[in-house]
Amino acid sequence: MTRRSESEGKKRVEGGRDGGRASRPLIRTFVAFMIPTDWTGYLGEVGRDLAARTSRFSWVKPGNIHITIRFLGDLGEDGVRRVSASVRESAGPAEAPRARLGTLGAFPKLEKPRVVWVGLGEGAEAVTSLGKRVNDALKGDGFGPPDKPFRPHLTLARVREGAGGLDTLPHAVIPPPPPAAFLDRICVMKSELHPAGARYTALTEVRLRLPGGSAPTSE
Repeated sequence: MTRRSESEGKKRVEGGRDGGRASRPLIRTFVAFMIPTDWTGYLGEVGRDLAARTSRFSWVKPGNIHITIRFLGDLGEDGVRRVSASVRESAGPAEAPRARLGTLGAFPKLEKPRVVWVGLGEGAEAVTSLGKRVNDALKGDGFGPPDKPFRPHLTLARVREGAGGLDTLPHAVIPPPPPAAFLDRICVMKSELHPAGARYTALTEVRLRLPGGSAPTSE
């Protein structure tokens, strides 16, 4: 066997050994405020009303709606553990912000939407402050800064090419929202993409303390 053949044979053996190991799948990870059930029901109603006037919108299932603090992408198990620890340390001592749903909005704007959402009519400053606190901690723990500043919103739909009914959005009037509520849960979430839509699973839940109360135990 020539030296070149020996070298190539060694590479094949080493490659086979590595390839034989069961690789652990990466986890598509994000951090988010969870919302009350009455918000979920309300946003589902808003989405169904808008869907009746539009076409080629990709609507978020009401049970999947949340306020994203940070999308981190694909992480290994160690990365997820580090994210969970960072969120616990930064958000665990915090007081739950009180917020209320607001008006319809879109990125970049309602007249030319790519993403349709509902904002916060009350409590946006407190929610933004806590979201920034979590993002600052993640940056300090090695995950870098977010791609864009945190702006709390609840995504209803993404607009596909060739969508219809866009002219109705700037004039859409949505019903009065539910009462204000405390957003007392921040979760580290796993996102799995399926043909029927995204499936979200909470990996870590941090319970925020209510005013005058002590901090609940994280899970």
